[in-house]
Amino acid sequence: SYVDLNTLGVLIGMMLFVAVVKNSGIFEYIAIKAAKIAKGRPWPLMVLFALITAVLSAFLDNVTTVLLIGPMTLAITSMLRINPIPFFMTQIMASNITATLIGDPPNIMIGSAAGLSFTDFITNTGVAVLFVLAATIVCFYFIYGRKLHVEPEAMDSILQLDENKAIKDRSLLIKSVVMILLVVFGFVFHSQLHLESCTIALTAAAVMLLIG
Repeated sequence: SYVDLNTLGVLIGMMLFVAVVKNSGIFEYIAIKAAKIAKGRPWPLMVLFALITAVLSAFLDNVTTVLLIGPMTLAITSMLRINPIPFFMTQIMASNITATLIGDPPNIMIGSAAGLSFTDFITNTGVAVLFVLAATIVCFYFIYGRKLHVEPEAMDSILQLDENKAIKDRSLLIKSVVMILLVVFGFVFHSQLHLESCTIALTAAAVMLLIG
């Protein structure tokens, strides 16, 4: 009776789902695109990675997101020849500041026990999360941001990257984007559909395993 199967189902479902989706190269594409938008500058890159982590955590759960973003962060920081720890710290914080039902295992457990929907979480915690995320980024600017320095040639190496080469399977990419949109729709309206969040996560994982 102490085991929350809904929480386990969401975590297993989303990890399986992402395990298939990542084979398309979509996450590497996003990481390289962010690095190029920041032009290899460490502080803007840190902020972009934190925001990407926060957004992905809201819909893929934070454990899965950090497992995805971590290796990409290590690869980019290695090219820039800077310490990856400040980047990991901001991402860990951003991944735990979640306003959604499936963003964090405790959220799923609270939602299951109290019968709260996806929109209930967004409505009650969404604004607070935006303020906390902004405050966290400001704090990290003073802790890490002013100390980061990258050589110009290292920045240029980032600009030479081609994000399109990160796409390994274009067909799977299209399927993945469609499925991600359907999953988000499913989570947002799961209470109206009278479905548990684990049902949506496990169904999405099963479909991705079949089509991907």
